[in-house]
Amino acid sequence: MILLALSVGAQTHAQNQQGKGRFMLRPNQEFASQEWPYKPGERLVKIRVESPTAGINTNTGLMLALHNWGGYYAQPIYLAWCRAFANRYNVIAISVNYLQSAGDKPELPYDHGYLQAIDCLRALYHVQQQLAESQTEFNPRRCYSMGGSGGGNVTLMVNKFAPHTFACIVDICGMPGLTDEIAYGITRYGHNLNAGYSRDPAHPAYLSPDMQAIRDPGNPDHLKIQFTANPSNKVVIVHGQDDKSCNVVDKITIFRNMVAAGFRPDGHFLTPWFVDGEAVTGTGHSIGNQTKIVERFADAYLLETGKLAHAVSGPTDFERKDKVVYPTGGGVFEIDFSAGPPTVKFRASDK
Repeated sequence: MILLALSVGAQTHAQNQQGKGRFMLRPNQEFASQEWPYKPGERLVKIRVESPTAGINTNTGLMLALHNWGGYYAQPIYLAWCRAFANRYNVIAISVNYLQSAGDKPELPYDHGYLQAIDCLRALYHVQQQLAESQTEFNPRRCYSMGGSGGGNVTLMVNKFAPHTFACIVDICGMPGLTDEIAYGITRYGHNLNAGYSRDPAHPAYLSPDMQAIRDPGNPDHLKIQFTANPSNKVVIVHGQDDKSCNVVDKITIFRNMVAAGFRPDGHFLTPWFVDGEAVTGTGHSIGNQTKIVERFADAYLLETGKLAHAVSGPTDFERKDKVVYPTGGGVFEIDFSAGPPTVKFRASDK
């Protein structure tokens, strides 16, 4: 009887281990996210989740694949990204219908990476909770993000809001911080994005200096905090020099400030020399096949066997369960991971 019990126990353990390897997350999911002040009330965010075809193992990571301004998470191109990245990099790939995605009637002012970043971080939290509940082992230190245009901006912002979490991110022609030109629709060098903000403090769409500062991925003071948290964080920037939607000069400024803070970003500011007709097909805003662009410029960091395979060395923000604090002129922003799904809030200074 003892031998039989041991045999059954061993068999059950083996089945559990196999079950972990076969566990597959539901492809289509939805969760509640932080309230949007411009439209109070419950807000639900949809995501698409792709697990590796071979199953989830102890080295499977996580990767956000983020659409552009006005895009929709379930468009065929973004589903194809998730399938390709899940298998190529052994990651659980997630496409997020973050705030003001198409299908959510994107009214102005445009959020520009603030609650949008929280939506994407909550997507990671939501998936990790399911893995924990199912006792499925994975590698939280292999956490990545990529995106094009608006998705490139949100990728930079999730990296800022969760500075201990991401090993590598890929920004493809992403919008820079919420510059005056973008915030107020000022045309410069032919670039004419308009996020719909106002300079009038009495206007509902007023953009305060603090809210503008937190949305800057190149803020020098904030980059110092990020560097202290995760000095090996790798930022890959691929941006066309003839981009007429997102000014390359602003992105080069972000790159410069990252270098000054101590980071060593991998920057590719595209000229015709880069055009290969397969990954890169031009030097404007639509520079080519973004799946192949990630492969060409980031394989070394994202592949499990990559020459420069990247993983964070310590606990992620989700594991630390602490607050990330960024001071601005009028107070501090707190990104809080301590009580479950992350939140962001501003605390004004006492005057």
